[in-house]
Amino acid sequence: MKKNSMVSSRLILNLVILLTVTLLINSCSEKPQNTEKEKIIVERIGTEVAVYKFHYKYGAKRMGEVIKAAEELLDAIRNPEIELTEEQTELNIHKLTWLWLAATPTTEYKALTNSGEISLVSSETLKRKFKEMNSDQEKLLQFEQLQINYVNQELRPYLNTRIDRTTLRTSQNFDGLKTSKLSSPFKNSPKELLKDREFANLLTDLLFFTKRIMLPYNRLNKITAEMENIIAEDYPDVELKEYKPF
Repeated sequence: MKKNSMVSSRLILNLVILLTVTLLINSCSEKPQNTEKEKIIVERIGTEVAVYKFHYKYGAKRMGEVIKAAEELLDAIRNPEIELTEEQTELNIHKLTWLWLAATPTTEYKALTNSGEISLVSSETLKRKFKEMNSDQEKLLQFEQLQINYVNQELRPYLNTRIDRTTLRTSQNFDGLKTSKLSSPFKNSPKELLKDREFANLLTDLLFFTKRIMLPYNRLNKITAEMENIIAEDYPDVELKEYKPF
């Protein structure tokens, strides 16, 4: 009886040792796989950061031009001593309808969260910043849509009935914008708009909607810079690449 008990104890001990060794082997084999998966996920996060940096670079610049143009026109309306030429007035009015869409309704954060892959990211700081980035992108999307709707539904119809908008054309020229002067058979007097109270009110509202966009723009720019630093420190083997669509 005692002998059988000893044999059983040895069998149990051997079984425990075997299970422990098996678990250790599996753990060791899974760790490199998880590390490689995490690297791929962090690379996807880095790509999302690079895309936003591109949108910030060009979007913030373009919206800045819209704000500058609207403010110059309003200053000329308020202060008769400020004399804008016909060409300056026409160019500023042309810039008022420039648009840019930086935010996207479906972000990489949502994709990784829905799939559960975000849990493979070991850096809690990176995950937290990525969540903040997603939250600010949602706010930016809302503000951008309000501004776009305002321009398309209020400003463009107003301008289309009062001036000739075919005389200027802006196109993407590598990483900048090129505005060209075109001939037109129609008479055009953009400076007449500076005497219109409705135009002044439209400029005031345009500034309101456009300046709201700059708030999440700047927050996102700060967050993405912090995320780049985290990736560089915690994941030195992940290469951060610049997004270049042009």
